[in-house]
Amino acid sequence: MLKRFFKNKNDEKWQGGNPNGRPKLTINELKLLHLKDAGKSNREIARLLGVSEATIRRRLKELK
Repeated sequence: MLKRFFKNKNDEKWQGGNPNGRPKLTINELKLLHLKDAGKSNREIARLLGVSEATIRRRLKELK
């Protein structure tokens, strides 16, 4: 996941994110959290975002 913030494999200079070291949330991650806070189930969120329910579970776990 963090590869997108680095220029290449050998360059570990931070290219994005917040000063505390955490990467900024993507738009899909923000949508995911918003929908979860609105009380939607993982199945409903998966249908709305066009991904599998397993992907939603994995992303929620990664965001904790």
